Amino acid sequence: MENQIVPCYNFLKSVLSSDKKIVTALKRTSWIFLEDHTKNLIPNIAFLRELGVPESCIVLLLSHFPEALMQKHDNFGYIVNEVKEMGFDPMKSTFVLAIHAISGKGNKSIWERCYEVYRRWGWSKDEILLAFRKHPHCMILSEKKIMRAMDFFVNKMGWPSKMIAKCPVVLLFSLERRIVPRCSVIQVLSLKGLVKKDMSLTTVLLPVEESFLERFVTRFQEEIPQLMSVYQGKVYLESII
Repeated sequence: MENQIVPCYNFLKSVLSSDKKIVTALKRTSWIFLEDHTKNLIPNIAFLRELGVPESCIVLLLSHFPEALMQKHDNFGYIVNEVKEMGFDPMKSTFVLAIHAISGKGNKSIWERCYEVYRRWGWSKDEILLAFRKHPHCMILSEKKIMRAMDFFVNKMGWPSKMIAKCPVVLLFSLERRIVPRCSVIQVLSLKGLVKKDMSLTTVLLPVEESFLERFVTRFQEEIPQLMSVYQGKVYLESII
């Protein structure tokens, strides 16, 4: 214990600063204390620091995706260089998220599967890489999640497939808790002529809930009293149009 767990804990504490973040890392990768941290973890973090990666980004990677930093140092260096060649800026958090997204055989195969799914939706190679640079985790989603979201955006809402490539973070949102409730409100407002029909998905899906409710629900409550019920899924769209 003194030779392995305590030194590892002390190193993690020196990087993460708090026990809470150490617990988060432990929950993500339970074997973090079982491996020799001097073999890969320390050299990999040192390598990121040499590249100028901010401490906040290193903390993000270590606390939430520690397995990416625990891979063999040679392989880690290869992945980091691959991420750099893709155009990621080491000074931004997307750099470490991209490292995580293509680390390990599991994520690599998921990445390739996501690539094929986006190609089926008409995205070019450049558009897929653009989406990856904007939000790396759009490339480690399940095929089912991508297909359900894209089907809703394109076939239900009429948004061009390639529009989603420019704002891939929307693919990570919950269909049931965020996408459908908001889009249902917009559809009602659009059919009533209260908002323009070509509302962009960023306007609809990116604002925090309070801002969305204030702009699109509370504001039109007098004209459409059931609007909050539509948002909450208590009233179906067809019943008020």
